Amino acid sequence: MPSSHFYASLQTSWKKELRLVSLLPAPTKDATIECTLSIGNLEDQRLHYEALSYEWGDLNSPKHEILLDGQPFTVRRNLWQALRCLRTEFAARTLWVDAICINQEDVLERNHQVGMMGSIYNFASSVRVWLGERGDNSREAILLLHEIWESFEEVSRPSKEVDEKAEALRKKLAVNAEPATPTGSHDSFDELPVFPIHSGESFESSRDLLVQERRVGWWNRLALSSEPVAPWEGVAALVERTYWSRIWIVQEYLLAAETVIQCGWDYMDGKRFDEAVSIIGELFELRKADHPQPAPLIQSCLERIANSPGIKIPRSRISDNQRTLLELMETCRTSKSCDPHDRIYAILGLADDIPPEAILVDYEREIFKVKVDVAWWYSTRSGLKSHPASVSRVCSLLDEIFMDCEDEE
Repeated sequence: MPSSHFYASLQTSWKKELRLVSLLPAPTKDATIECTLSIGNLEDQRLHYEALSYEWGDLNSPKHEILLDGQPFTVRRNLWQALRCLRTEFAARTLWVDAICINQEDVLERNHQVGMMGSIYNFASSVRVWLGERGDNSREAILLLHEIWESFEEVSRPSKEVDEKAEALRKKLAVNAEPATPTGSHDSFDELPVFPIHSGESFESSRDLLVQERRVGWWNRLALSSEPVAPWEGVAALVERTYWSRIWIVQEYLLAAETVIQCGWDYMDGKRFDEAVSIIGELFELRKADHPQPAPLIQSCLERIANSPGIKIPRSRISDNQRTLLELMETCRTSKSCDPHDRIYAILGLADDIPPEAILVDYEREIFKVKVDVAWWYSTRSGLKSHPASVSRVCSLLDEIFMDCEDEE
């Protein structure tokens, strides 16, 4: 654990102060990582920083030393790799990184900063999502996700050209709406065979019609023996990485104004990533029996992607629906955290049905009392108080979430 002598005190009583770390530039990738600390305030509209969302990793994972204000400071390997890949050659980079910016030995400060976590990630100019080192075809996966996003984006933007394409396709469908069997590779989506229209399907808008055409284009492509499997295996591995199982990333990811997904030295705009993995999920879920069948290995990849933890959170970000604490507890009940308190504290900032002051963050509070805090609020103050069955579900869910924690009254 870091020594407290690195840290100047923060005003935790009323000011929204936080520390920021400047990642200093270096001429080579292998140079020692050097950082400096400063104090900022979320009420300062001029404040500009990126927040890092990453996996701490196992407590026994390899450690590396960096220099923090000129003094040795120990970090775990995954963070060290992230800093190494984020560092630039010529300019300093201002970041918020919890393992460095919070004095982990000061419980009061930790309580205060965790209570601000939602604001910290929401206020950041962008959130850099670090999935880990390059591997398992991750570069090929990111290139494929770019290709998928671009193929759908060009028919999603309202334009005269899109309307004209849709009108031409409607005329084509009016002549022949029989299912088509792919006979070979297609150089462009415009050359695709006519796709089947099923009873009950309606394509009133140009966008809906052309998006369905794109889906059929990908179904045709995935049925070809020449379609490489490695990029699809790469996407499946990417959305199955352990990063997605961390409970804190739910808040970090969903509250971000903008995200950038990074794996090793490769990165992708977060909005494009969210939409591309969601499209893959739809390719698996919406395909009907008379659509072209993917090769078995690719079908297996599509199924893995559609059922992965790494597709649920991007889809939730796209939908932007209101979320209750009960729904979040259901969604995150198998998520992992180093500290059991975080199984509730990490999702509090996302819950639309609980005011910020209703459940206070306190890492010294016994787990039994944390459970009581949640159950008490739902049974006395929430809209569920008149529904005993729902309150009972809250209590059962709390027992499941904290199954490995002994109750001590």
